[in-house]
Amino acid sequence: MPKIVDHDARRREIIGVVWRLVAEEGIQSVTTRRIAEAAGFANGALLYYFPNKDAVLTAAFQHIFDATNQRADRADGNRRGLAGLRTLCQEIMPLDDERVTEARLAITFWQQALNSPEKAAIHARFMNQWRAEMSDRLREACADGEIPDLSSVDAVVDELLSMLMGLQILGVLSPNEATPQRQLAQLDEFFARLRGDVRG
Repeated sequence: MPKIVDHDARRREIIGVVWRLVAEEGIQSVTTRRIAEAAGFANGALLYYFPNKDAVLTAAFQHIFDATNQRADRADGNRRGLAGLRTLCQEIMPLDDERVTEARLAITFWQQALNSPEKAAIHARFMNQWRAEMSDRLREACADGEIPDLSSVDAVVDELLSMLMGLQILGVLSPNEATPQRQLAQLDEFFARLRGDVRG
């Protein structure tokens, strides 16, 4: 009887290999040959699961969003208001090795998206999902009296996403300056301004 192969499980395994290679050897090591070798596949066998390196990196990028949302769900499955917003932000920020690896993959994907409308559309779709959740949490915070009414929820979400994407870059390129403590202090300052608690 022929062996039944779980293709979805194999794809997840390959994505895990990509993450490990990025963490241990750097993004430059992620070639189809190196991925196949690290996964224990025969040369060319990777093509059964992903047609090329771009497809692997796209799947790994999608996994960043899935992993972030899953961590946020585990931390606070009933996210609401400022507490829920903070939970999501902290899972996006590169505060540990896993999230730094995610940031490395994200930066690589952003570079590719500059010249690929398809990848740019994928990025926009995921960003819009986070925008929608952040907007919901802010409106809840207003309704619950946690923060004053906002003149523009969209503007606050834009500012927050700009800060988070910047922290992903700094967490990779300037880890000695963008320490977890300093990242969290910046997030604290953002939430203090939202509450109207302006510090001198």
